[in-house]
Amino acid sequence: MPFLSSFRIGQQTVYPEELRERLQGFALLESVGDGALKTLLAEANWFGLPGGMLLDREGDNDAALFLVVTGSLGVFVADAQGQRRMVAHVPAGETVGEMSLIARDHGHSAQLVALRDTELLRISADGFEALIARHPKVMVNLMRVLVKRLAAANRSGGDGARSKTFAIVPLQDHLEAAPVAHRIANALVEMGSRAAVLDISASEQSAEWFNSFEAAHDVVFYRGDAPDSAWTHQCLRQADRIFLLARADQPLPLRPLDLPAFKERASGLPELLLLHPVGSKAGLPEHFSLRSGLFESHHHIRANNTADVHRLARFIAGRAVGLVLAGGGARGFAHIGVIKALMEAEVPFDHLGGTSIGAIIASGLAHEWGVEELTDRMRSVFVTNNPLDDYTLPLIALLRGRKASRMLKANFGDTRIEELPKPFFCVSSDLTTGRIHEHRAGPLWRALRASVALPGILPPVIHHGHLLVDGGVMNNLPVDVMREHAIGAGPIIACDITGEIDLQAREENYGEKPWRWLIKNRMKGHPSIVSILMRSGTVGSEAQRRIVREQADYLIEPPMPSIGLRDWKKFDQAIREGYETAAAFIEKNGVPLTHVWSDGPAMAIPKRAGSFPS
Repeated sequence: MPFLSSFRIGQQTVYPEELRERLQGFALLESVGDGALKTLLAEANWFGLPGGMLLDREGDNDAALFLVVTGSLGVFVADAQGQRRMVAHVPAGETVGEMSLIARDHGHSAQLVALRDTELLRISADGFEALIARHPKVMVNLMRVLVKRLAAANRSGGDGARSKTFAIVPLQDHLEAAPVAHRIANALVEMGSRAAVLDISASEQSAEWFNSFEAAHDVVFYRGDAPDSAWTHQCLRQADRIFLLARADQPLPLRPLDLPAFKERASGLPELLLLHPVGSKAGLPEHFSLRSGLFESHHHIRANNTADVHRLARFIAGRAVGLVLAGGGARGFAHIGVIKALMEAEVPFDHLGGTSIGAIIASGLAHEWGVEELTDRMRSVFVTNNPLDDYTLPLIALLRGRKASRMLKANFGDTRIEELPKPFFCVSSDLTTGRIHEHRAGPLWRALRASVALPGILPPVIHHGHLLVDGGVMNNLPVDVMREHAIGAGPIIACDITGEIDLQAREENYGEKPWRWLIKNRMKGHPSIVSILMRSGTVGSEAQRRIVREQADYLIEPPMPSIGLRDWKKFDQAIREGYETAAAFIEKNGVPLTHVWSDGPAMAIPKRAGSFPS
């Protein structure tokens, strides 16, 4: 990408007129006159920094002020774990380095990385002092810039700006004709975004031209032409986020993609777009497992499937709707009613997660089962054929667990989590480490078997020597897991069906009674060992429950006072109560608006508007 050029006449550097015109719009130089501009240019050095490169703060760059002429910079600082994270975005027209300049601080705890090809003007500390000595208004402007920046940081909580430029570059040959970028751009235009695609025909444009083009659009896609071409590398330098394009029916290359230095820090790991030919299932290409650590996530795009493209567009726009479903035994059937009400309100489900029975139902949605199929399968598994009746000598658990495993295999087959058309995760509790275990890869049935393994009722699932049990032991509503890992997340809808279960006994020493008395009073409502174990496996930590509930944008809570954890026969009642609760919630509070392009989450109501009923 060619930078503008300057030239020298004698001892004086002559800058192009377009640079002078651009500087007049800088807040630093507001209302200071042509004299200040001439003084600044006399003291400044103009240079280019390719996208993905670190701005070296040694030598002339130490304690200097930088004006971003074109492109943009990211400001990175180390977090508590020592990982560098972007805390600020400095676009063209702004300055950076002010604090080091004023304090003459040579430590530079923050690092500056070019987020795309960037042109900078550098003013040394001595040069800045000479400038403000002749034009003190510049110092007043600088103080105003710092105050506005501090106020903006407080409002945003220090988060970086939303991604604006996306590179879609091929990992395999002969993908230059794939219209993926244009299809996504068209979907964004339908959502109200100003989206556009740039291809190799724009490769000879100047940095100023690219800067102006990006400023005129909400989203710009840089479409690479070949895996290792000059234009593809230019696309990578320009991108806030990177998508790697590959055919799912062909092997992924074993050679890693060469990203510009520091690009991974600036844009995060790339995401993989897998193109599937007509009539194929969402499978995985050869070498996928070897390459999976080199990208953040992956998306399936099936030929002639507009839903896949629109879902990806929502991720890019920050409008992807997440659905998280809690565990809760037979009360979990209410999730089906909630889903039915949300579908009738045309709410899309873009990424899904859950715990225990919530994980099973969420995985059905990720499998693209409709409400009718989901209802039929759940009825068959839990009502017609109870998977929790293969009792054994309770050396490890009350049940053998073979029947539960067999039914999960019958419904999900050999599908892997990575193959699901929609992103999905579930959680289990790792008794070996005392932490939750996130399942995002591997056989789906086995992940679900771990997530439903109620301690004492079903045997644990062994994973690399660790004992995994029901996720509800540690996190029964994993909203926090979805919010932490979802790239492009919009509103998160959570359904918590835990409720206040009526699990109590009237006899203080009821557990010490003779077994005949216990059997007799079990029929009168005293909790059995199964009820106690199920409640223990789904209640989780109350403090954890409050935290994750606060992180949901929409929280739906079907009350279901007459439905217990083991009331499998109340299947239809639970679905009906879930539907009625969700329908009333939608009527009262609205639903996510995924088609509106605006700053912040796409919401019809204020964030975390509360649960229903109150």
